[in-house]
Amino acid sequence: MSQPVRVTKCFVGCAALMASATLSAQDYPAKPMRVAVGFAAGGPADAMARIIGKKMTDISGQSVIIDNRPGNNGFIAGDFVARSAPDGYSSWFSGGSALTFVKLMYSKPLLDPDRDLALVTHAVSVPQVFAVHPALPVKSMRDLALLAGRQPDQVRISVISLGGIVHLGVELFKRAANIKMINVQYKGGGPAAIDLIGGHIEAGLFDVPAVIGHLPTNKMRALAVTSGERVKQIPDVPTTTESGYPTVRSDSWYAVAVPMATPVDTIRRMNKLWVSALRAPDTHEQLSSLGTMPVGSSIEEVLTFRAAEAKRWGELIRQLNFKLE
Repeated sequence: MSQPVRVTKCFVGCAALMASATLSAQDYPAKPMRVAVGFAAGGPADAMARIIGKKMTDISGQSVIIDNRPGNNGFIAGDFVARSAPDGYSSWFSGGSALTFVKLMYSKPLLDPDRDLALVTHAVSVPQVFAVHPALPVKSMRDLALLAGRQPDQVRISVISLGGIVHLGVELFKRAANIKMINVQYKGGGPAAIDLIGGHIEAGLFDVPAVIGHLPTNKMRALAVTSGERVKQIPDVPTTTESGYPTVRSDSWYAVAVPMATPVDTIRRMNKLWVSALRAPDTHEQLSSLGTMPVGSSIEEVLTFRAAEAKRWGELIRQLNFKLE
């Protein structure tokens, strides 16, 4: 007669465990959430994460902690999240290049995003802008190409985050225009913008948020944005397509990633919260004011988008034979 008792106890215990798990998922989030950002506080990525995080707090009632872990092109933050508990409370707000190009560029990567991380949403698209020092006698992308063609290896252009999308955008333009320019490496858009204003370099390609405050001052001249449409905050600046270079499309993008072992149901609940925050009118307005474009995709959409980006940029990376340690 003891067997039925054990079965009953097991049934009751398992049912209680299942009910607890269901309740836990339904109550998500039930505690503060941590969002790791692989760049220093005060930069564009940090600003975007804080705007979105505040709205997530407003929606959920739970605090969102922005955890800045700069270094190694963002991979320090990514590695931290990959090793975190897969419970939906730790995520990585990451630039797209770190999630896409690792195996193409690194011989010994700190982490493998395909193996170690699951994507939650494509959060934000960030147009880039080609700009020059105002003393440079060019007012268009064609002018810049002609000048670089006449003066090979004399026009210096900033290369930000070696191996990132901004760097690849520079290489894409050089190939499209069949020109050479001197690449000057920088760790961030801020120092590169300062050097451009100071005349230490002649040109640069920047994420729009990094220079949007400088453009109205005439300390640098914007030539074109790399997005498919003009940027609302700088409407007089044409696109690269309008400028005669339709293949030069190099928007940066940011996505949210979590440890690979995170349950699918939890990821879907995270997606719902992130997308709700991104699509809120006040969030949209604040992010747009930085020169960025909120997205808020489904899980399936961000996976498809990343695959397309890997295919698109992979050919250029292979042609460049570009490798990082």
